[in-house]
Amino acid sequence: MAEHASFKVQDLFSVKDKVVLVTGGGSGIGKAIAEGFAVNGAKVYITGRRKDVLDNAAKEMGENVHTIQGDVQTQDGCVKIADAIKTHESRLDTLVNCAGVNKLWRARTSDHNDPDQVENLLTNGVLEEDFNQSNQINVNGVYFLTVNLLPLLRKAEDPNVCVIASIAAFGTQRTMGSVTYAVSKAAVVHLAKVLAGRLHPMKIRVNTICPGVFPSEMTGTTTGKHEYAISPPAEKAARRSTAGRPGKPEEIVAPVILLSSAGGAYMNGALLTVDGGRMLGTSIHDGIRLPEDTYD
Repeated sequence: MAEHASFKVQDLFSVKDKVVLVTGGGSGIGKAIAEGFAVNGAKVYITGRRKDVLDNAAKEMGENVHTIQGDVQTQDGCVKIADAIKTHESRLDTLVNCAGVNKLWRARTSDHNDPDQVENLLTNGVLEEDFNQSNQINVNGVYFLTVNLLPLLRKAEDPNVCVIASIAAFGTQRTMGSVTYAVSKAAVVHLAKVLAGRLHPMKIRVNTICPGVFPSEMTGTTTGKHEYAISPPAEKAARRSTAGRPGKPEEIVAPVILLSSAGGAYMNGALLTVDGGRMLGTSIHDGIRLPEDTYD
């Protein structure tokens, strides 16, 4: 049996000298995750479509962060990202699939219990291209980037893949989430399980984290390095958690680092909800509402 790590925090959760790739690392929780690894001694690559955003993020985070402009929306884009990493590194310890898109409803409703408004929302609020783009980035991108990085992952001592999904995969959030986002996140949760099973012979661990409401470009607009002014719907949703607030950057960084460290080395196929208790109330507050006397 291999010798266990020291129980000291600096040993249990060390990511020093690891090589890490974070997709969507130029903003939001991806940026926070990337800096979390970088300040703890890892060599971090961040990817994204916007070169200026990536360059600004890398400049803010320091010399341990390197940029690769790329787009996970297509299989070819994923191959190009993987090829770019291979020109610089002989192994990859951790892949964090964080890039994502939320295609909002194209129609609005003021009353989610009004049949006519809901019919209009469902009929005119979503286009085929919304499903396609959501699935291409949130699901296909995770698959094609992961499998094209297998040669580098297989050379790591304890390779692991972390998939950032969402509690939208499970909860009924009528006023907050879009149907394409929720469906794609449910799909990627299962994809992570499939990958964990398929990568078992290679000893590559695959785990999933489902965040609740975190400040990001998806929920608001940037006001600083890791600060965002989140939208009123997101703010209200966050208040309906046990914590009563949105998540903080360190609260998503910590579980990702756990999964990449000695302290998380026995975790495979796991799913963590990091939502401040939001899942406890999604169906109660956002699901189908029935008359009070239904339960008499």
